[in-house]
Amino acid sequence: MRNEEVLARIHLNAVLSNLEILTREDAQAQSIAGTWQGSILLMAGLQGPRATLEMKQGAVRVTPGRTGNPGIILFFPTAKMLNNLFTGAGRGFPVPVKGLFRIKGFKAFAGLAKRMETVLKGADAPRKLKARLLLNTVGRTVAVLADSEPESRKAASGLRGIAELRIKDSEAVHIIFTGEGASAAPGLAPDPDLVMEFATEEVFLDLTEDKVDVFAAICLEDIRVQGDLHMGDIVNGLLDRVGVYLQ
Repeated sequence: MRNEEVLARIHLNAVLSNLEILTREDAQAQSIAGTWQGSILLMAGLQGPRATLEMKQGAVRVTPGRTGNPGIILFFPTAKMLNNLFTGAGRGFPVPVKGLFRIKGFKAFAGLAKRMETVLKGADAPRKLKARLLLNTVGRTVAVLADSEPESRKAASGLRGIAELRIKDSEAVHIIFTGEGASAAPGLAPDPDLVMEFATEEVFLDLTEDKVDVFAAICLEDIRVQGDLHMGDIVNGLLDRVGVYLQ
């Protein structure tokens, strides 16, 4: 069973952060982001999770929480309503607390969301970019679960160190376990305790689409796991929980 507030944190901290990669790697997304300059705050409930999305010169930066003075504030009365916006299920219309008439900002945000959906779900989407976005989503979701979902927090309790997920010669994300929670950061870690490496973008995508036998892929070295085996067991359990929250 999914916790709606945890899912909202995943949408804000993991899925939304894909816009940083998208505007860096995709010319169409860069063009959309370049039509407006400013920041948007998304809020799930009065005490729930929030994130700030800043557009500047065709690039996007996403930061957990509220930063600066956002030009647009979108308030979702419940976490479920925010989740509906991301999943397209049910009512997901926010209350524009600020910036109602900043139409260019709304259009840019909507355009970026649509472009990301096309890349992630479109039949003709660039596969390498899709793999990079999904790896980022998976890694950051692991961190959110270990930090905020009761079952996952219990599993990761006391775990200290860095786990790195990477596609060989491509995208990487690492998760920092502090013993009391976790956070994620893009790129390679300086000295990871655990490394899970996928030989190619296609291997990783096949794994996310259940098209590959994991044991066979490990035997063929399409997937390599090195380092702390105890951390590996815990991370594998967290990866199973990712599938519960993200379809």
